[in-house]
Amino acid sequence: MITEGVQHVLTVLYPLYKEEVYRRREQMMLLTAYGSLGLIAMLFALLLSPLKDRLTSFDTLFIGLASLIWCGLFCALILQQQYRHRQAKQVLVQLEQALGFYEEGLVVEHQSLYPEGWKTAWLGDRTGTLYFTALCSLTGLLILALLFS
Repeated sequence: MITEGVQHVLTVLYPLYKEEVYRRREQMMLLTAYGSLGLIAMLFALLLSPLKDRLTSFDTLFIGLASLIWCGLFCALILQQQYRHRQAKQVLVQLEQALGFYEEGLVVEHQSLYPEGWKTAWLGDRTGTLYFTALCSLTGLLILALLFS
């Protein structure tokens, strides 16, 4: 059994880490949106430009390299947020365990407040893959548009 002081600390930390988990996920979504919007803007600028037929090989290389750097930058930022999200989620699960959320009978007899699977469900989260796929696909489209313009 935990002491009253420790219980108080855990109940103060729990909402802070819960908010941290949500904030990191929101950051990853925003970074994906901003990165994607930038790539879409570059793609439309290229496709709608009346000068696209006059691009030199240097121009094509420069724009392609810029799009790869843009994509890489946003992927790196998302990776950083994903790492911090996983750390916060890991601490959150430890706090939930310490507070007894996975123990039977805390709220309802013969039932835990949280399902046992929630302890490890975050390990199977593949949203990062979705974010990277979106950015890399748009970068690939831009490069294809450059090569065929």
